[in-house]
Amino acid sequence: MILGIDVGNTTVEFGLIKNLDEIHSMKFSTDLEKTSDDWILNIDFFVRYFLREKKDIKHIIISSVVPNIDTTIRIALLKYFDKNPLFIGKDLKVPIKINYDDTSQVGVDRLLNSYASLHITKPPILCIDFGTAITFDVVNKKGEYDGGLIFPGMETSLKCLFSKTAKLPKVSLERPDSVVGKNTVNSIQSGIYYGYLSLVEGIIEKVEENYKERFNIILTGGNANIIASSLKRKFIFEPKLPMKGIFYLANSLM
Repeated sequence: MILGIDVGNTTVEFGLIKNLDEIHSMKFSTDLEKTSDDWILNIDFFVRYFLREKKDIKHIIISSVVPNIDTTIRIALLKYFDKNPLFIGKDLKVPIKINYDDTSQVGVDRLLNSYASLHITKPPILCIDFGTAITFDVVNKKGEYDGGLIFPGMETSLKCLFSKTAKLPKVSLERPDSVVGKNTVNSIQSGIYYGYLSLVEGIIEKVEENYKERFNIILTGGNANIIASSLKRKFIFEPKLPMKGIFYLANSLM
């Protein structure tokens, strides 16, 4: 059994991975003020919910883009399991060639998604992750990580709009009934939803124009399902893509 942990800017996802068809996960807030004891309470809740014996955990693998909480989580896991976790990028390298000016600048989450995508479909691949930021990651036809694009996420844009304007209300992220809003709430929802839908479709088109190739598209991340319902382009939806990447990495250790 593998314990995969995906540390993002908004949430930390704990995943219990038995195989590709059995991945049980739970998310907690990414709180920089949490102590190792706070994380132990989260870990214990997760383990008691999904697992009978914590000794069944063979590997603990972490993908983190928030260095400020890595130490507290590592201490919590060591105390709870009496086992050191392995951090992707430090203890484990993602086995994919990186065509980036400075390879140290590529987030391990982006490499992990790209690596997992290669096990799911054939390159060239465009992997789109809808999180706090929306990342577009290109895997070329040779199976190499070629780079990508980064945008503010949908929720991030909504929060920014609300915090930086005096009269615009805070609204939920959902698909509006009409492209043209008839009130302020619907107008904001339409702007975010159809703006990002057009962004995704436009970037796919631009990437394919640049490479003069048709790409296989993989969507993942918390808000991917919202855009997926309207995306005309054929795609693969993989909500557990980071956990599957951790599974493939763990298999290389066995």
